[in-house]
Amino acid sequence: MNMEIQAALEVADETDAFLQITDVIFDKEADLGYSNLSDAEKSVYCIDSLSREMENGGFGQLFHHDSGALIHDMLEALEKIRAKNTHAVVQQIVDYFPNSIVPADEDERIEAFDLFALDLVDEIAECDDRFHDAGENLVELTLKFVAKNVRQFK
Repeated sequence: MNMEIQAALEVADETDAFLQITDVIFDKEADLGYSNLSDAEKSVYCIDSLSREMENGGFGQLFHHDSGALIHDMLEALEKIRAKNTHAVVQQIVDYFPNSIVPADEDERIEAFDLFALDLVDEIAECDDRFHDAGENLVELTLKFVAKNVRQFK
């Protein structure tokens, strides 16, 4: 896989490069499971999952789907790629959960989110907007991270 990742990094269009890399990682995750990804692979997987959920429905969708269980890994991935503004927005949403703990169990996570979401509709919508307006190119930052850590992709 390292050769596939390296080849993808050489693609001129950064979106195409990112999609090629994430395709390889998502295939590996489907075959072996998330826990069998390297730390670098998990970071890319999390950034892509976060981006997809936010593009398709915002934080409400994120926490209502399986990928919401990875929110703490997503925060770590945002730190690794140095997406400080995006990290701050995601952390704000996490802080709405009791004790800033997002349940891994899907039913518990949905229930917890829905409980505070009723009272914080405007705040959540503002966070959705701030996520998209964070001014950070997650694709570019992720590609730089991959290039620096290419040996961790096996």
